[in-house]
Formats: sequence, structure tokens, C-alpha cells
Amino acid sequence: MIMPANIVLLAVGLADLVTTLFWLATGRVIEVNPIMAAVLDTGVLLFVLVKLATLGAYIVVMEWYRRHRSPAFAKAMGNFTLIAYLCIYAVSFYSVNHSYFLG
Repeated sequence: MIMPANIVLLAVGLADLVTTLFWLATGRVIEVNPIMAAVLDTGVLLFVLVKLATLGAYIVVMEWYRRHRSPAFAKAMGNFTLIAYLCIYAVSFYSVNHSYFLG
């Protein structure tokens, strides 16, 4: 069984990817992560692959750690990562893109 935080993190990451691609295609937003913006400059397919690979790698490592090292630490780190991802996404998105939505 996968930790609930990792399931939610995967769902949030996929939602982030889909909404980012949609809003980029409609010209409403920019990618605020400078590393991912550079990846996006090389192409959408690579952007998608890198996004999925980083999400997948994180979940695989945390699930391995939970099973083989410390379930309590993995759970705490998973919850922290999920909260941090949501906060960084919300603040970054609003800071850079609020003018696109406010007119």
C-alpha cells in the first residue's frame, strides 16, 4: 500500500502538470520554476517526462524508505513534502501569474 501522502502528492503533481500545460497553451501563465522553465524551453514532451520522472522518483524513494528504514520518518517527510508543494505552488503561481487572471 502506498502512503496516502504520496497518493495525494501524485494527484497534485499531475493536476499541476495538466493545468500548467493548459494555461501555457492558452498563454495565461508562465512556468515559475526556473529549472522546469529551462526544460520547457527545450520542448513540451521533455517537460512532461521530467515532471513525471521527478514525481515518480520521489515516490519510489519514499516508499522504499518507508518499507526498509523508517516508516515514521517517511510518513512525516511525505506530509511535509505535500504541504510544502501546495504552498510553493500557490505562492509562486499567484506571485507570478495573478495579473493574467485579474486583467
